[in-house]
Amino acid sequence: MAQPPPSGFLHGVASFDPSHEAVIIWTRWTPATTKVPQVVVEWEVAAMKDFSSLTASGTFETDASRDWTVAVDVTGLQPAKRYYYRFNVGKAQTVTGITKTLGTGRVEELRFATVSCCNWGFGFFHVYELVAKVDALDFVLHCGDYIYEARRQPPYEKYNYPAKQFQARHGLRPKHRLKELGDYRERYACYRTDPALQEMHRRVPMIAAWDDHEIADSAHVGGAEDFKGTQQEWDAQKVAAITAYVEWIPIRGMSHDSINLMGCHRTFSIGDLATIMLVENRISCRQPPVDMKETQFYKETAEKHPKQWDDDAILAAKADLMQQFRDPGRTMLGEVQLEDVKQAVAQSVANRQPWQILISQVIMAQLKAPKLKECAGLQPKLLAKLCSGALNLATDVAKSGKEGAELARMYLGMGKYGVPMNPDAGDGYQAERAKLFDALGQPGTNPVVLAGDSHNAWCSEIRDDDGKRLGVEFDAPAVTSIGAFEDIYSRFEEKAGKFAKLFPLWVFTPWIEDSLQCANPDTLKFALLDQRGFVLHHLTRACYHAEFHFVSTVQKKKYSHYCAAVFEAEAGKRGQLKKGVRYMTIDGAVPERERPRRSALLRSACDILPHKWGMP
Repeated sequence: MAQPPPSGFLHGVASFDPSHEAVIIWTRWTPATTKVPQVVVEWEVAAMKDFSSLTASGTFETDASRDWTVAVDVTGLQPAKRYYYRFNVGKAQTVTGITKTLGTGRVEELRFATVSCCNWGFGFFHVYELVAKVDALDFVLHCGDYIYEARRQPPYEKYNYPAKQFQARHGLRPKHRLKELGDYRERYACYRTDPALQEMHRRVPMIAAWDDHEIADSAHVGGAEDFKGTQQEWDAQKVAAITAYVEWIPIRGMSHDSINLMGCHRTFSIGDLATIMLVENRISCRQPPVDMKETQFYKETAEKHPKQWDDDAILAAKADLMQQFRDPGRTMLGEVQLEDVKQAVAQSVANRQPWQILISQVIMAQLKAPKLKECAGLQPKLLAKLCSGALNLATDVAKSGKEGAELARMYLGMGKYGVPMNPDAGDGYQAERAKLFDALGQPGTNPVVLAGDSHNAWCSEIRDDDGKRLGVEFDAPAVTSIGAFEDIYSRFEEKAGKFAKLFPLWVFTPWIEDSLQCANPDTLKFALLDQRGFVLHHLTRACYHAEFHFVSTVQKKKYSHYCAAVFEAEAGKRGQLKKGVRYMTIDGAVPERERPRRSALLRSACDILPHKWGMP
C-alpha cells in the first residue's frame, strides 16, 4: 500500500526583519491532502524557553493561496531582547525558534554574519551549519541568490551545470528552469528541507535582499540572460518569483498578494551605532549591463589569439568600452533609491551613528581584471612555468573549446589593458555609482558596503573617481556556488579530459589572487577565489571588525573550517583598512588560521629554488 504524503511542519521555523520592537516569525504547514480549504495555526512568543509566561500569542489562517506559509509580524516587543517562539496545529507542534530584537538608544556592539549565493547542486550547506553555531549573533544578512532558478544556465547550455567535477548533490526540485509561481514555490520548499538551513533559521533572525537568481540569471527591468518571451511574460515572471520569495522570506510591508518589485529596499536603524540600508538593484530599475560579446573590445581580444593582438586597436576599443561603462543612462538603482540612501545617511549622521552600512547585492568597489601574464613570473620558477603553460592552454581553442578560450582571452586582455572585470557590478554603472558614493560620503560618515553575487571573497578600500578614500567593502563568498575562474577552468577541464589533471585548479588560484591585487594595488586588500564561506562582523562605536571564514569543501559531508583573513576599520578614518586578529567564536571556540594553500611538492620546490623565486 502506498504511503500517504508527509504532512505537518516539514520546513522548520524562521524569523525575519527584526526591529527594536517587532520581528516576523514564520513557518509552513504541509497538509496531508490538497482538499483542505484552510488551516488555523496557533503561535506563541515568550521571553523564557519553557513558555511559562507568554509575551504574545494568536492564530493565523493559511491556505493554498499563500502556499500554506505563516508569517506573523509580532509587535510590542522589548529592544535588544531574545525571544522564543513556536507554532502548532492541534497536537502537531514545531521546534522552538530563537529570535532577537534590535537595540535602541545606546547600543555598544552589534554582531552579524553575511552570506550569499547558495546553489543546491554544488554541494552541502556547511556554511549555514557554521553560521548557526556562531556565538551571540544578532542576525544574519543574506545578500542574495538564496536559491538558483535553473539546473542549467547560460552560458552553460552545452555543459552540465554544475560541471561534473563540481556536482555534489542531487534531489533538486523541480528539475526544470523556474518560470511559474508553482515552480518557485517548489524550489524554496526543496531548499528549506535542508537541515543546516533549517537550523540557521531556527537559531537566528535574518534580514535578506534578493539578487538575480531568485528570479532569473542577470535579471533586469526588461528581461534576463536566459529569458525568451514578451515583456508581459517577463513582468508576470518577476511577480511570480517575488511572490514566492516573500512567502518564504517575509519582508515587512509586503505580502503574497501585495508585491512591490522594489520591496527589498528598506532601512534598519540600530540605536546610536549604525544604519543598515538595503537596495534593490535587479528588477525594478536596472538597465541591461554592457554585453561584452557585442563590444569591439571583445572582438579585438577574445576573438583573436593574443599573438595577434593590436595594441592601438585594443586601446581604442577600451576607450569606447569605458565610455559605455560611464553612460549616465545606465542605471541599476534609480533616483528614488538614491534619494532614499542620501536621506538615510543624513539621518544617520544626525543621530550620531558612526557606521552607515549599504547592502548591495553586487560589488560596488572598483575591481580591475587580474594581470595574469604580467604576474606569472613573480611566482616560484616551477609555478611560473605552470602558469604560463596554463595561459597557453586556456587561450587555445583546441584545448579549451571556443567559448572557454574566448573567455580566457577576454580576461587576459582586460587585465593587460586595465579594464574592470565585471560589467554587471558597480564598475559597469559608473555614473550612477558616483551618485551613490556622493550619498554615502556625506561629512561625518564611515561608509561600509557589503555584497555577495561574485561567489568569491573580496575586501577593498573604496575610492571615488578622483581617488579620494570613501569607505570599505566586505564581499561575502558563496555558500556553495563556484566563482568565475573556477567556471573558466571547468570548461577547459571538460575539453581537456584527463590531460587537465596535470594542471589542477588549486595550483593556480594563488597566482590569480596575486594578479588581482597587482591590478588593484590601491583598493583590493584581500581576495580568495576557490573556497566557500561567510563573513562575520562585529561593530563597536570605535571599530568595524570583519572576519572571513571558509570551509574546506562543500562537495563532501565532512569538512574543516578556518579563518583566512581579518580586517578592521576605525571610525573617523574613512576608507582605511588594517589587519586584525580573529576572536569571534563558534560553539565557544576561535577557529583555526588558514592552512598553506599550495601543495607540499611546490613548497618543497620553492625551498630549493633561488631566493628571488621564494613564495610571496
